[in-house]
Amino acid sequence: MKKRRDTWVAGLTLFAMFLGAGNIIFPPYIGVQAGHGWLWAALGFLLTAAGFPMLSALAVVKGGGNPDQLSRRFSLRFGKALNAIILLMIGPLFAIPRTAATTFELSLQPFLPVDANMPLLMAATAFLFFAITYVLAVRQGRFMDAIGCVLTPILVVLLVVTIAISAFRPMGSPAAPLLDENLIGFGFKGGYQTMDGIGALVLSGTITALLADKGYDPQKSRGMLRRVVLIAGVLLAGVYLGYIWIGASGNGLLAGLTTRAQILTAAMRNLAGATGQILLALVILFACLTTSAGLTVTFAQYFSQLTNQRISYKRWVGIAVVVSFAISLLGVERIIALADPVLAFAYPLCIVLVALGLLGRAIRSDLAFKGAMMGALLFSALSLVHTLCPDCGWAARIIAWLPLGDFGFGFLLPTVAGGILGWLLDMARMLLMPQAAGYQQNR
Repeated sequence: MKKRRDTWVAGLTLFAMFLGAGNIIFPPYIGVQAGHGWLWAALGFLLTAAGFPMLSALAVVKGGGNPDQLSRRFSLRFGKALNAIILLMIGPLFAIPRTAATTFELSLQPFLPVDANMPLLMAATAFLFFAITYVLAVRQGRFMDAIGCVLTPILVVLLVVTIAISAFRPMGSPAAPLLDENLIGFGFKGGYQTMDGIGALVLSGTITALLADKGYDPQKSRGMLRRVVLIAGVLLAGVYLGYIWIGASGNGLLAGLTTRAQILTAAMRNLAGATGQILLALVILFACLTTSAGLTVTFAQYFSQLTNQRISYKRWVGIAVVVSFAISLLGVERIIALADPVLAFAYPLCIVLVALGLLGRAIRSDLAFKGAMMGALLFSALSLVHTLCPDCGWAARIIAWLPLGDFGFGFLLPTVAGGILGWLLDMARMLLMPQAAGYQQNR
């Protein structure tokens, strides 16, 4: 009975850690842009925003709960560097600040008079928000019970109510799409901005550590951890579908709005008036606060271990909230824009790393593993150039030339080609110098 309870509490905690600012504001935007093609856009979005996080978490569980171990056949230093970049992205540089900025823009600003001192009120809101985050995160031993038993159940009820309103009393019928591009690819790339796919690599490690604190051995409780991941993934998928539909059903009314926050605010106002605004304010507050605390715990745990406790967990929590407070003052849209280049670089690498980790023993050649990662690394570098330099036509042409590039899968060809090249080199080494070959029959 205790194990079942702890499984559900851990699943709800992981779901709450995933469901932050981006998870609420991006799906309606996807729906508005996709119109009557919303199911196709939802398919792409779910692949990167729900499916990939589940696979990432399962890959870490398979590796014993340590995200660094996913990269051991390529380079442990690379794995630590990649995880550090991921944690900075989902931590104090982008994702955590975005939770506070979204809380102000969606939970408070709609109720303020137009002549209010918005910068001052935003700073005050962010200060209070991160003070609560600090209190929740600094006592990591009680974190899972506070989030999974109290805050997340309230959040789930609020989400169900908002989705039910849209299902039974929609704003209208989806009209024509507002964009002229592949909808699956649009949704696929839109799912990047939730940061859950890359965040799952480290968040699942945090859940493993929190369960270990309750006496569950990571090696003996993999089945429990898989159920935890399934609970979080199913809840995420349900929320995404519901909120994409909210945007799609009103894309004729919401088409003229420019920011994601404005779209969601207007949608809830059209759905349920003042009641909708209050519901949205509560959803955003609980979603962002639980995510902010969860990401702060993950960030502080990882970096305190990385520094061999020379900088304590408590101090890393303090660093995270101070830096996040400063960056949150930039506002949601500017934080999103700053994250784009880093996401373009990191996501293909993480997708390939997770796929290779799940395949495990099926890839017996270390050089094939390394070749696949090198192919993904080259594509990530190309994506970074394309994002930083939109006028660099050569980068755009190469990405467009790659098979499935329009769908967001342009990394597949260089990854597979790199893996095959590595395997051929390994075969050649095995024939010429069997004792030096990286090809291990018993791996």
